[in-house]
Amino acid sequence: MRRFAAFLAAVTVVVAGCGSGTEDEPTAAKPAATGPIGPPEKTTVKIGMRLPNLDTNAPIEIAIDKGFYKEEGLTVERVEVQSIREGIVGGSLDFGAEAAPDVVAAAAAGAGLKIVAGYRNREPFVVAVQSDIKSPQDLAGKPILLGANPGTIEYDVRMQLLKDAGFDLTGVAFKAVNLPGGSNAWVEQFKQNKLAMTVIFPRHKKLVEEAGGRFVLDVMKEWPNDALTATQTFVDQNPNTTARFIRATIKGMKIFKDPAQQKYVQDMMKAKGFMVTPLEADPAVYANGPHLYDDDGGLVPKMFDELLGVLKMPPAKFDSFTSLDQLYRAQDALGIARRP
Repeated sequence: MRRFAAFLAAVTVVVAGCGSGTEDEPTAAKPAATGPIGPPEKTTVKIGMRLPNLDTNAPIEIAIDKGFYKEEGLTVERVEVQSIREGIVGGSLDFGAEAAPDVVAAAAAGAGLKIVAGYRNREPFVVAVQSDIKSPQDLAGKPILLGANPGTIEYDVRMQLLKDAGFDLTGVAFKAVNLPGGSNAWVEQFKQNKLAMTVIFPRHKKLVEEAGGRFVLDVMKEWPNDALTATQTFVDQNPNTTARFIRATIKGMKIFKDPAQQKYVQDMMKAKGFMVTPLEADPAVYANGPHLYDDDGGLVPKMFDELLGVLKMPPAKFDSFTSLDQLYRAQDALGIARRP
């Protein structure tokens, strides 16, 4: 598969450029830290985030604002970057909320990346077109946005789901674009008729309908989306830091999923510069974001198998791309049942 081969080549270059040569060496012989969580080995850490939207960043920002990381002895900096994988492998990032299938691919390519906890465990796939688009062929020569660049996993999966929904873009000479600003900005571009097709989130449906758009894809998949990611080497060297980071992040997720915390979350995020539209004040609209999360940091192994099959990626054993001992320590400390 061209996308996977290109990604493998890119990861190989990044690993070689790091000069360590250790990320893909076996680490199974190192005993995992267990039992009560000790003092953090590293106290200042950076987490990479891909998108500037509220739903993706809220649990991290909540944990920062509420002092949950500080309680763990950690100073956490959220960094918005285009390439989380390269940042983690290169050492400029310690953690990332990275696309789960990308982590699977990176692990298979020998980059040493591992999923250390769940983050967003499901994802809505909603795509809207302008009212004059009656068939895929009507998009020829027109700008469309599928949330990522051609050749990426996000782009590929949306193309496949559109095909499954009877709106096959294969062979259509559309103009693929990728705009900054996240989903709220994409909807504004759609409303101004600058996009013939765009990805949206459920909270945008009313805005799109008011603009005359129609939906050609609208499904919710229980597929792993973003997952908390680090290198195995980092986890081995910083098990307490990793467990403490996960524990604080789970606390942030829990607040995000509490409907009674909506005003706090939205006011806090607006104060930090995140966009909150008037429509999102509606509790039913706001609830779409927290619904994407589970508040225990857990994962669903069979959903990885399903997603990899859809993406036509090679099968991978769950423990080949996960390192969950520190998640279990965090769950144990919080009195949460271990999952998976």
